Amino acid sequence: MQESQDQATDEYARALGDAQTRLAQKEAELRKAAENHASEAEQLRCRVEQESRDTHQVEANALREQLAQLEKSVEQEKAQNQELQTEQEKLRAQRDDVSSQLQEVNRANSRPGSS
Repeated sequence: MQESQDQATDEYARALGDAQTRLAQKEAELRKAAENHASEAEQLRCRVEQESRDTHQVEANALREQLAQLEKSVEQEKAQNQELQTEQEKLRAQRDDVSSQLQEVNRANSRPGSS
């Protein structure tokens, strides 16, 4: 009977040892999987951040380009405005000359004996 108890104890010890070995293997697998998941999550986080920076960079570049176009347009408008002011000054000078000539003609015509 002792022998059968010893066999049962041995079998139990082997089964327990096997179970502990399998448990240790599963724990190692789970740790490795957790490390892999953490690594993948970090890589994904980095990729998302990079894509976000890239998107912001693209948007910033588009805004810079738009600003440059607007600045160019403003400069063109200023140049046109300057040309118009110069033309306006010329026209005022011509108007003043014509007005002076008209006044001289009117004075000459209003003098006695100018008919």
